[in-house]
Amino acid sequence: MSWHSDDRARSTGPSGSPWADDEALGAELTTALAERETYDRVVASADVAFRAHRGMVEARAGLEMDLLLLELVYDSTALDAPAGVRDRSGGTSRTLVFEGHDLGVEVEIESTSIEGQLLPATPGRVSLRTPDGVVATIETDDVGYFRFDVHPDGPLRLECSSEGGTCLTQWLPY
Repeated sequence: MSWHSDDRARSTGPSGSPWADDEALGAELTTALAERETYDRVVASADVAFRAHRGMVEARAGLEMDLLLLELVYDSTALDAPAGVRDRSGGTSRTLVFEGHDLGVEVEIESTSIEGQLLPATPGRVSLRTPDGVVATIETDDVGYFRFDVHPDGPLRLECSSEGGTCLTQWLPY
């Protein structure tokens, strides 16, 4: 059996699962994990997830609790993105817009860089955080534009400061 979404069409169990019971699922997982490459990928993914979680918990302890957490209001990779909006660059960039009470940030994430602009357009400072801590901090220009030429592994978030206050984006996979 493959691990593709078309497996759902062949469900046989009473709950819509392709496995008749837990023993059948366990046997198939054991077979899949017996392959060394799959086992190594599962262990590596679990390790990244664990380290990211621990890092996020530790990073939260170091932050002021009165920071505004911005809400993701637009993601160019979402299925419900407006049909008339097209990426003419042909690249693989991802555009995100975060908003909060009178503060926000628009971000474009590419494979080797992260750039964006504070909203409203105002000078400020932006820090790129991973669960392990701050990777880079940059002063924006007069209209709030910033660019990081980095490629951190794992989840990241932006901490943005301007005359309007300080805010954080949600954690994002990168």
